[in-house]
Amino acid sequence: MRTVRWAAAAATIVMSLMNLPFVVDDGGAGLPAVVNWLVSLLGVVGIVSAIGLLRQAGWGRPAVLAVGAINLIGAVVALVAGMEGAIIGLLVSAGIVVLGSLTRSGDRAPVAASSPSA
Repeated sequence: MRTVRWAAAAATIVMSLMNLPFVVDDGGAGLPAVVNWLVSLLGVVGIVSAIGLLRQAGWGRPAVLAVGAINLIGAVVALVAGMEGAIIGLLVSAGIVVLGSLTRSGDRAPVAASSPSA
């Protein structure tokens, strides 16, 4: 499961890095500025989510799945609109969703409770 978790985090970080520069350059898509800011914000949230997944935080897996699903929806919209890079976004986003769903939430090894000293 460790490999799947790392793969899901890596895919999330790759997609997030593709989202970050949207605020500066949307690749000629002509999207409204607010959409560009939201896509870049999703990139930041994706990086934080991937870190949470790697740290095995309870919120990490749902956050990665949410980021993957939002990116997947955006990729489908971009594909329908004929935007450049839509297929890459679709494949990476689908990878996030698949790999993220295969991870377990908070799969840390249980910590042994210490016995009280007498």
